[in-house]
Amino acid sequence: MAYAVELPGGSELSERAGTGETARLADGTVVSIRPITPADAFRLRRMFDRLSPESIYHRFFSPVPLARRATLLHLAGVDHELHESLVAQCGDEIVGVARFDGRRDETDAEVAVIVEDALQGRGLGTLLLRRLARIGAKRGLLAFRAVMLGENRAALRFLRRLSPDADVRFDGGEYVAYAPFRSPSQVPAPAPLR
Repeated sequence: MAYAVELPGGSELSERAGTGETARLADGTVVSIRPITPADAFRLRRMFDRLSPESIYHRFFSPVPLARRATLLHLAGVDHELHESLVAQCGDEIVGVARFDGRRDETDAEVAVIVEDALQGRGLGTLLLRRLARIGAKRGLLAFRAVMLGENRAALRFLRRLSPDADVRFDGGEYVAYAPFRSPSQVPAPAPLR
């Protein structure tokens, strides 16, 4: 079986909310990565306000002119077991989110990632997804599933770069992908933060 999503070695995130780590993106930007908490709902709202309509459409599959309070609370209120979400922060602002939603007795989970437009293309989505895969693997997951709009070529390129061996199919105007995790022993540890 080919393994696709790389699991980072090195420092580990706590699997419970409240702790995290600092990481440096390819361009030198420093972000804090940590599990989401319900208190992040209003930070999510501020991030939502900075997203382009195209980014919102590609993440939520429809135009969303205004983030509803109930939606924000749902996105921020994960159980940190079957459902997990990591946020990346610059200062006090959330600039990226990666989330998986699993099911009992299943070994895969649906995954979604969104990065603020100003930081797209700098490696933040990759960093978040790899950290999330590490947590998922520790909880017994073997793979992520993802659904992407057919027009979202950037997400497809992102997935192909991160998981070249992923099984991707086009179905009803959407790409449906199954990306098994790589074995942690096959992945080199990331460089330490300098």
